[in-house]
Amino acid sequence: MFNRRSFLRHGLGLLSGGAAGTLLGRVAAASAATEPHGAAGSLQPPAEISPPQHPESIADLICEAAEPDPGICDWWSHLLPATPLGPLSVLQRHSLLSVYGRSFGVAPVLGMLGALNSFDELERSVEPWVRGMSEFAEAPVKVAPHLIYALARTCYTADDSCMIFLDASGVDLIEEYIKPAADRDMAVILDSQLGRLSPTYFIRRMIDAGYLAYPNVHVALDPEFATKPDQDTPGKPTGTLSASSINQVQALLASYVREEGLSHKKVLIVHQFVDAVSDSWSMVPGKRNIQIYPEVELVFDADGFGSPNAKVSKYNAITSPTAYPQFEWRGIKIFQHNARAPWASDTPVMTPRQIYGVDPTSNGRRMWAPPHLVVVA
Repeated sequence: MFNRRSFLRHGLGLLSGGAAGTLLGRVAAASAATEPHGAAGSLQPPAEISPPQHPESIADLICEAAEPDPGICDWWSHLLPATPLGPLSVLQRHSLLSVYGRSFGVAPVLGMLGALNSFDELERSVEPWVRGMSEFAEAPVKVAPHLIYALARTCYTADDSCMIFLDASGVDLIEEYIKPAADRDMAVILDSQLGRLSPTYFIRRMIDAGYLAYPNVHVALDPEFATKPDQDTPGKPTGTLSASSINQVQALLASYVREEGLSHKKVLIVHQFVDAVSDSWSMVPGKRNIQIYPEVELVFDADGFGSPNAKVSKYNAITSPTAYPQFEWRGIKIFQHNARAPWASDTPVMTPRQIYGVDPTSNGRRMWAPPHLVVVA
């Protein structure tokens, strides 16, 4: 039988050999004009090692050994095969805090991430948020850079995708974001603003690039910028994403998690600020017909900037347990003051006590249940 370090060397050998309203939309489109136009097998433990009876993952087995190495254990928690019980939940084990923007040091007008230049700056900047959330969150807070992977821009021709992909702009997502995030026990969110492309296109593109093979990488879709064939400016008018399209994306993600034997489920975030519960139409038509897939944790994120009163009202509608009893996971997007886009900021910014429903807003409204995801822009 292998000892602990032999097992780790064997496993590492396998690894090395295998594989907010439409106003903000206009700001995003203007920013996009400054960028250039963009056009693995599962791992199994050695046969000599019997699977643990009680630990949730192989990481638990390794780290229960004598004199565990914290660095190795932390790294392996991101790179492990599925357990006999299936992929692990992300949102049962963590409260996600994602920091939104194009990428480090790029277009701060689009979100907080662009005002930062490194993971070190990210860790320092989110400390107040982590402390505030940790006081009320139901699970430990996990930070994630939330990258606008596919940025919507003005459409130039009838067959234009209206997209600029981050990796087509010279960014190595694996080496610059995914692996460094895993080293810091962070997740990574890849957000797509859709344009004229099918939502499943983005998932297949991420799979082909190898991004989703990493268990710490998750996906977001932004219906606001879904663009019709006769529409030149994404976000004008606000786009939609149908229930059937969301089901197709979930089915593709679920199939990938199963086939690759991934250790963790995939989180799928859908941004939304117009819902039939509170408005005359919905950004997600047929939302009640959305199915639940065991390998996917679907989160509806109450998007849009405004007052705490308005944001709580939107959150309670978009995540309503009466209208949508099948949905377990909830999110909200917070727009901090942005000097480059002061009109696209919350006024005032909600406090952690308000975000978690401990305190009401000025008119007495209260979050009906706490979020599992907080997106900070």
